[in-house]
Amino acid sequence: METHRPERTPTGPPSGLEFHRTMPLGGSTPVPEEVRPRSDHRDLLLTASLLVLSVVAGAASLMSWRDWGRQFGAPIVETGWERPDGSLGRGWIAVLLGVLLATAGVLVAAERGRAGRVLAVLSGLGLSALAVSEWGLGAGRARTGPGWGIWVLLVAGVLVVVVVGALAPAEATPRRSAPGP
Repeated sequence: METHRPERTPTGPPSGLEFHRTMPLGGSTPVPEEVRPRSDHRDLLLTASLLVLSVVAGAASLMSWRDWGRQFGAPIVETGWERPDGSLGRGWIAVLLGVLLATAGVLVAAERGRAGRVLAVLSGLGLSALAVSEWGLGAGRARTGPGWGIWVLLVAGVLVVVVVGALAPAEATPRRSAPGP
């Protein structure tokens, strides 16, 4: 009777036998890490919000920035582009900040999220600061109420900061540890 002996390969088990890895010696099998596909819902929502708010910031430069009607009794309108005396207004700053918001949205969409969020927050703070400084410092001697354009700038700036904070990815939020005993 002839016995069949499997041939050994120089680098592994005999060619007729198969080995399967099931469990390490003395332990349990490692749990495979689940690879979850990256969700782009937050980034898409943030990008869309930034692009809409950039258009709103640019449109605010065409709205009235001062309520001159109460002081003069006439419908004199000062937009961000042109003041009542015909001089150039500061609406170009609102448009520049709107362009920066749109750029931040493009950065977020191009997976440069951190840089886009930083630029968006800085632009939102700039919009809010422009609105506050225009109301407090830009009126000169006439202290009439702010028009719609200044209010829209202020609300758009605050919304940008809130939206960026609310739509930050979960791994980007800082974790606070509980104080020790």
